Amino acid sequence: MTAWAEIDLAALVTNTATVRERVAPAELMAVVKDDAYGHGLDEITRALAAESITAFGALDPQTALRVRQLAPEASVFAWLLDGHDELGVLIDNDIELGVTDSDTLERVARENRRSRVHLKIDTGLSRAGVRAERWPNLVERAAQLERRGAIEVVGVWTHISEASDDEDTASIGRFSTAFELAVAAGLNPRVRHLAASAASFARADARFDRVRVGAFLYGIAPGDGVGPTELGLRPVMTLRSTVLEAVDGVAAIGYGGVAGMLSDAAGAVSVAIGGVRHPVLAVEDSRTLIATGDHAVDVGDVATLFGSGDSGEATLQVWADAMGTIGEELVTRVHPGIERRYRG
Repeated sequence: MTAWAEIDLAALVTNTATVRERVAPAELMAVVKDDAYGHGLDEITRALAAESITAFGALDPQTALRVRQLAPEASVFAWLLDGHDELGVLIDNDIELGVTDSDTLERVARENRRSRVHLKIDTGLSRAGVRAERWPNLVERAAQLERRGAIEVVGVWTHISEASDDEDTASIGRFSTAFELAVAAGLNPRVRHLAASAASFARADARFDRVRVGAFLYGIAPGDGVGPTELGLRPVMTLRSTVLEAVDGVAAIGYGGVAGMLSDAAGAVSVAIGGVRHPVLAVEDSRTLIATGDHAVDVGDVATLFGSGDSGEATLQVWADAMGTIGEELVTRVHPGIERRYRG
């Protein structure tokens, strides 16, 4: 294996404890979408369940069903419900469903199994959710269906932009109004959740009953000058490779443009070998070329692309900033065929 990702489970556990302390008394929902942000769903879910995480955000049905197997006692939440055939299986496995429009509400109700649902209000981000003018009709219909025994409304939720304090304050206000309307319609949702990683850290008024945290658990910061160290977090993934060739001040490492991971890396980032950083020159299909200059580099040496910085390498945040993206995009682009090696 010429490339691998080291996953530090001890860092994951420490980050989880840090986030929990920060957001208390709100409950932490650990988001494990996209193969646990590329870190490996099975091992990450087991590690979090061992830390008594009681709520998981799965996004899609396949992930939700796997998490149910790995954490049979936990609350598992899925909200990407595109297929008609999947609903029955999800309900049978006690997956809580994120309802983002009236059509989905009716689809779920037709299963007639007292499905547990969370109703989503659009508070301005326009990432799915029921618009404010249609919300009263939705919650009234949901109350009818609940009285009939077709569904149980256990939560109200939304996404916010986390773009500015003013926008988030407006979203929080709209969310609170939507919750009051749901209660007035006869519903009794026990869980309100609005905040993801950044808002859950920054704003107590955004936490409500539960927060959905993904990136921060993996030590991935939001950028814009804020890195994991400033948040008291530690990167969980370190990406390494081996040197395949070293000739005339140029070395080739065995990690090419798999899944586009390094497509924008040339001229932007560096790779550390023996504690020395070397700039990326070019990305080819099966290898990446780096400039080593006068430094002695041998075939078989370990090259660290990004990580915690302990080996002199740049952090994921540095890579993301240099490549004009965010850390979570890069880790989810690490191909599933790249071996994950777990420690801690």
